[in-house]
Amino acid sequence: MKSFIASPRYDLPKRLLRHFLFWLAYYLYDGPISSIIEQDPAARIAIAAMAMPVKMIAAYFTLYLLRRIYNEKSDPVRFYSYLILSIIFFGCLQRTVSYTVIYPHFYPNGTSVPLFYPPKVIIETFGVYSVVAIVVVVHLAKQWYVSQQEKQQLRNEKLEAELKLLKAQIHPHFLFNTLNNLYSLTVTESKKAPEIVYKLSQLLSYMLYDSNKTTVPLQMEIDYIENYITLEKIRYEERLDVSLNVFNNIDHISIAPLLILPFVENSFKHGFINEIGKVWVNIDILTSDNQLIIKVENSKGKIEADAERNAVGGIGLLNVKKRLELIYKDRYDLHIVDEETYLIILKIKL
Repeated sequence: MKSFIASPRYDLPKRLLRHFLFWLAYYLYDGPISSIIEQDPAARIAIAAMAMPVKMIAAYFTLYLLRRIYNEKSDPVRFYSYLILSIIFFGCLQRTVSYTVIYPHFYPNGTSVPLFYPPKVIIETFGVYSVVAIVVVVHLAKQWYVSQQEKQQLRNEKLEAELKLLKAQIHPHFLFNTLNNLYSLTVTESKKAPEIVYKLSQLLSYMLYDSNKTTVPLQMEIDYIENYITLEKIRYEERLDVSLNVFNNIDHISIAPLLILPFVENSFKHGFINEIGKVWVNIDILTSDNQLIIKVENSKGKIEADAERNAVGGIGLLNVKKRLELIYKDRYDLHIVDEETYLIILKIKL
């Protein structure tokens, strides 16, 4: 994915324009705007222009050279030494400009004290480094913002990659089970095999195209589940009793694709482990208090070995838990009750 954050080194014209606009804004404030309250506005405008070069040099020296030394973090003594010396140097340089260029033209009485008169040097130093501080703060704020945007982009890309990986794992998992069903029917030359192929083609269409969307209508997901149930009924015939109930209007609801199937598939696995009798599965979908509630409950095999019970759900159930955490984060609540029956309750805030 192409980054939407342009690297500064490849965006020189825009950088130069931003710097120009910053210094123009500062000059307009320090010169023309401030001159409004001065007795001699023209003098103030001219003085602001004469004082700017030293401030600009000090700002870029601090921003690029000293900041580079600081980022290296190899010699803090060197950094603070350079910082102190640069403050002294630019303070004295600004005092020299004022004393030799500005004062003779606008404040002749200002040359009555020595050139490096300490109070005057301190005042000039504060004048320079008040501007340097603004430049550095603006630059660091911009760098922080860019860094946060890049981190967020990386998080989004990581999230997208994880979701794609989980979906890719769901597909072969589901296909493996369905193809096993189809194989068993073709071995017995069952007339139901063509219907399985047709239903499977519908499911593949959903998995290959619609599942790539961020969300799909809930009704589309339910249609997908109904096709899956049809396949399972063909396989288990009278042994399987399934009820799918939708209790509210769901036309306005969308969810992440392939979210319900792992729970439904898991319910069939639980029911048919070591079970030769009838198996039932109840699926209820409803809304309440601005929540989507999905309940999947099934009967359990009478003899459910520990190893088999731990294998139930497998990669499908594990993946859906990861996807819930990635997509819905703090907006979902998942309960799994493994007692006389196996019950899954999923609540998602709408």
